[in-house]
Amino acid sequence: MRYTTIGGPQGQRSDLVVAVVFAACAFVLAGLGPGPTLTATRVLRSTVLRPFLATHEVFRARAGLVSRVDQLGRERDSLAVRAQTSNDLELENRRLRSMLDLPPREFGTYFVAELLPGRPHGGESSRFILNTRSVRDFITPLAIATPAGLLGVVRSTAGSTGTGDYWTHPDFRAAVVTLDGLATGIIRPFVTADGEQLMLMEGVPFQTAVPGGAEVVTSGVGGVYPRGLPVGRVLAEHEAQLGWTHSYLVEPAVRPGQESVVLGWLPGSATDSLPPPEASP
Repeated sequence: MRYTTIGGPQGQRSDLVVAVVFAACAFVLAGLGPGPTLTATRVLRSTVLRPFLATHEVFRARAGLVSRVDQLGRERDSLAVRAQTSNDLELENRRLRSMLDLPPREFGTYFVAELLPGRPHGGESSRFILNTRSVRDFITPLAIATPAGLLGVVRSTAGSTGTGDYWTHPDFRAAVVTLDGLATGIIRPFVTADGEQLMLMEGVPFQTAVPGGAEVVTSGVGGVYPRGLPVGRVLAEHEAQLGWTHSYLVEPAVRPGQESVVLGWLPGSATDSLPPPEASP
């Protein structure tokens, strides 16, 4: 099929002129230095290309919002299932404790907060800033998590603002246990020879073997982190062994920078810091 141009010969001449103009512009830009090229690029982006770039940004933002809505829907469904399971377990726990004449167990309280990454002096920052209106002058250290698992710890506070460390901070430590309860240890950040940021579970008793894929959660020892908070999954045993203990590489459940809205955990003794609930009409 032969190509025909709208407008006949006149249209062909117009196409040729446009092609020559663009070729000339490309040749001129290619011969310019970095400074003039950057200036010309800025002029084009702020004039001719501005409507196209604005449209592109709108569609990209819309796609991001659609993806976020889908993610929130999945999290809502997952939280609904967890809440129902948690209610059943709580009722069973209360029933058993009453049968044994034990006092009610304090589970602690979660609150929602906004997390802002710190400003790194070089590379990625391992610190963050926490803002919340739910709690003022809360007691530190304070565990910070997402629905997926442990993220870090708040070290100091001032009013409703706190500063803390991600689990990637060199000083971060947390007591952990495998989901089956057979192996306990201490988790800390670990950087592989390839520069990958993982976790290292140390202090596992020598007679206890942890298989790959085993889920690791917080043990609750120390009272800073609630028991059962997801930490990660075991990848493999680490080459270095210290004395009569094992160490295992762990893939973290949550990586810094993935979430801006997080959950803070107040132990049962600190729930008095929360504002009283509003009276129902």
